[in-house]
Amino acid sequence: MHTVPNFIIEYSESLTEQVSEETLMDKVFEGAKASGHFPPEAIKIRLEPRKGYRLHDKQKDFLHVHAHILSGRTDEQKTEISTATITPLKTLSLESVFVSVEIVDIHRASFVDYAY
Repeated sequence: MHTVPNFIIEYSESLTEQVSEETLMDKVFEGAKASGHFPPEAIKIRLEPRKGYRLHDKQKDFLHVHAHILSGRTDEQKTEISTATITPLKTLSLESVFVSVEIVDIHRASFVDYAY
């Protein structure tokens, strides 16, 4: 059973002063679902707050989504996924935040998982 994709939301710990963790997960789920590439029940989301980080320029906080998906999709499909994922995040009323999305291929032949 392949239960990917895994969306890992990495963000500056202080970002929660502007938006709740629940809202971050809701927005990423909304985008992943809207991409049309995954059944909603397969989408998994994890949070990784970062206490230590350094940003240059004007941003105080960051929000980066790693979308780990099984390999085999075209660049166009990956762009569809990343664009759909970032779109709901753009609707948040955030200040001084750098937001990005990255698609990470999981090597299909070596991936194994198990659900209890």
